[in-house]
Amino acid sequence: MLLTGWLWCLAGGMVAGLLAGMLGIGGGLVIVPLLIYLLPLLGVAPDLVVQMAVATSLATIIMTTSSSARSHLKHGQVSFFWVRRLIPGLMVGAVLGAWLATLIHPEWLQRIFAGVLMLLSIRMLIPQRGGEPLTDVSKRLMALISTAMGTLSALVGIGGGSLTVPLLQRLRVPIRQAIAVSSIGSLSIGLSAVIAFIVLGQQLEGADGLLGYVHVKAWIAISITSMLCAPLGASLTQRLPVKHLQRGFAVFLVIISIKLAIG
Repeated sequence: MLLTGWLWCLAGGMVAGLLAGMLGIGGGLVIVPLLIYLLPLLGVAPDLVVQMAVATSLATIIMTTSSSARSHLKHGQVSFFWVRRLIPGLMVGAVLGAWLATLIHPEWLQRIFAGVLMLLSIRMLIPQRGGEPLTDVSKRLMALISTAMGTLSALVGIGGGSLTVPLLQRLRVPIRQAIAVSSIGSLSIGLSAVIAFIVLGQQLEGADGLLGYVHVKAWIAISITSMLCAPLGASLTQRLPVKHLQRGFAVFLVIISIKLAIG
């Protein structure tokens, strides 16, 4: 059973890495549901499963998005205009979200995650607006929005790309630029939230294989394959029809959200 769990971690990392590169998401949309089912097989207590799945997911997002962000920088798709407006708020929100995740009952945290998945899947099916990017949006408004997105992202362990890409699309940023900026945002959220989860989970470090709320062995197993596959996903973004990928992924999210909601 343990071997099966580790093999699923490696496979989940592959899928998460590809999605991180192709769609600008951190991979948490795949990793959190996977870990919710696998962590009990790896000996994690039921009352810690959801929080640990969120924290471990964000730790893997650091590895995945650092790899995909480098690839997007190499392709010249990162807009630092949007990076400067989003990253500070995302990082502040990530710390707040990590703190809230340790306070909310695991059952409710899982339901929140299921609801977020459903909303994101619906949003992915809405067509992107055309026209020139809306660069005159208030900096204060962008700070508030990005802080809220960082909080929600860290609360449910999704890294932020699934919120950042739709926001940038609504601001008429070209899809490939939105994906590239999102990879930087997800990396920032992951770093901030994981540091918070390590500090907040100091009382758990006596347990074997834990770094705060992060399950180290699962983190390493998922990170290995996700880092290898993220550059491939980023490269595929330059050639594949991203809209078709988004639609297919949206259907996948609906299925996962329903399964999590009904327990």
